[in-house]
Amino acid sequence: MTDPAPADNLADNNATTSSTIPAPTGETKEFVPERTHVFAIALMAMVCIIMAGWNPLLLGWTVLIPALWIYWVLRGKTTVGEKGIAIRYAFKGRKTISWDNFEGIGFQGSKAFAETSTGTKHNLPGVTFNSLPGLYDASRGRIPDALSEGKAAADEKVVIVHRDGQQILMDKEEYAQYQAAQDGAASTVLETNEAVPQNGNTNPPRETPPSDG
Repeated sequence: MTDPAPADNLADNNATTSSTIPAPTGETKEFVPERTHVFAIALMAMVCIIMAGWNPLLLGWTVLIPALWIYWVLRGKTTVGEKGIAIRYAFKGRKTISWDNFEGIGFQGSKAFAETSTGTKHNLPGVTFNSLPGLYDASRGRIPDALSEGKAAADEKVVIVHRDGQQILMDKEEYAQYQAAQDGAASTVLETNEAVPQNGNTNPPRETPPSDG
């Protein structure tokens, strides 16, 4: 489980927003569970109907499982906007969290939750780690976008792959120093090769005087 990311101060966030991440607009956004779940639910419903056909009295209740699941997919929703976070659950009452009462957001497995200033955690239907850019934009930066920040930081890196397959991640400044060191080493090797003859003999050849005979 990840600790909830603390809510950023709005003024400080607007002043320090990275140039690589667009400034948040504050436009209200809705987050809902993936509709692709419906295909899996349809498959499950077919299996449950077949099972119920074998023994309706014993297995007839299984058809309720896909029905409840599809109701959750279509009903659950998280709305983020200027006033805060509004949560609509499928099987319990709605919940609203104002920004004044908002402490941060966290993730536990595939589930996301919002934590209030009193320490209460509320699950966020339809919100995943990939929702962070949208949450950042809708909350005007109150919810930090660690995903885009990480991608931006990775874009500034250079990957060096050695012949043995080892990979090293460097920033541009480290890469410039690495390249300078490599160029310096190559120059030293070149100068050494020019100074030593190809036959490896460092002594100059001696001239043999002609014999009198």
